[in-house]
Amino acid sequence: MTDHTTAWERFEGWIKKVIELRGTDLHLVPGYKPMARVEGKLQPVDDLLLTREQTHWVGVSLFGNSVLYDMGHLACMNQSRTYGDTIADIALATAGGAKTVAVRLHGGKIPSLEEVNLPERVTELLKAPNGVILVSGPHGSGKTTTLYALVDWINRNRPVHVCTVEKPRHYLFKPLQAVVSQREVGLDGPSPAALLHACMQQDPDVLMIGDIEDFDTLAGVLHAAETGHLVIVQVHARDARDAVERIISAAPEGMQRQVKRQLSETLRGVTVQRLAKHTDGKRRTAIYDIIGEGARKFVEGGTPDAGFYLARQQDGIHGLEQAGSISKEEAERLRREVGA
Repeated sequence: MTDHTTAWERFEGWIKKVIELRGTDLHLVPGYKPMARVEGKLQPVDDLLLTREQTHWVGVSLFGNSVLYDMGHLACMNQSRTYGDTIADIALATAGGAKTVAVRLHGGKIPSLEEVNLPERVTELLKAPNGVILVSGPHGSGKTTTLYALVDWINRNRPVHVCTVEKPRHYLFKPLQAVVSQREVGLDGPSPAALLHACMQQDPDVLMIGDIEDFDTLAGVLHAAETGHLVIVQVHARDARDAVERIISAAPEGMQRQVKRQLSETLRGVTVQRLAKHTDGKRRTAIYDIIGEGARKFVEGGTPDAGFYLARQQDGIHGLEQAGSISKEEAERLRREVGA
């Protein structure tokens, strides 16, 4: 015998089961069993057939009795919860008037620099007292994981105050040498620019910015770098030149000269990455271009000399090919992408 509260009573148990299965998502849709996404495929985590009343009660329990009124004005309502090292991002929406719930799971252990294959020399960038570091790569290249690995190194090695602006939080930092204040857009403020402003009121030493969505955020990043803060920013870009150009083009045309000047004075370095597929078809390893302050030459359209590179993607490709980790065809594909 089930009633309208059954789904809510089992909700946290389902989330914990998805975590045990190493799944990424939980879906609650009326007319279906609770479904988890595991290794990309949906599978049931309970035999309960969900009803409209049950998913509605989950929504009320999560967001309060005003959920009916609020959903009349919003297409989706969001909330985050934590389960140990795992973050559950919960989204409540409607489909045909019925409440549906989707839970996206993030977190776990933040990988080390070694685990993401970053060369030790990248720490030369992370020891800088101020400036801008761009963490870039194409979509799906693993740069978000790299971003967290870089900041986690600072957390382990520098007694500083780190403030983050994330959308969403993908990992939770543990208290180590640094003090880390994590802020999430939607949870702690309405926009990245607003959260960046809040961070600057909190005596930060290091800032981590998940993405630059508008000029207000860009202006805040450059101001922070100019006033003695180290700012690590994620940028969607195919190479280092593209990363720098995307930062400049985020400014209105009339402000781009000023942004170029600021970037030419504050840019500390750029990392660019791609993922190499192993011959076993299961694993992927990141390869990197890492450039120090020579990346400032990109600001005015120049090209850094080879000596400015702390690591080269082409060397990473060669090493993986020589070790037999990737096929000749994969190595050639990567060389074409990086222009080697």
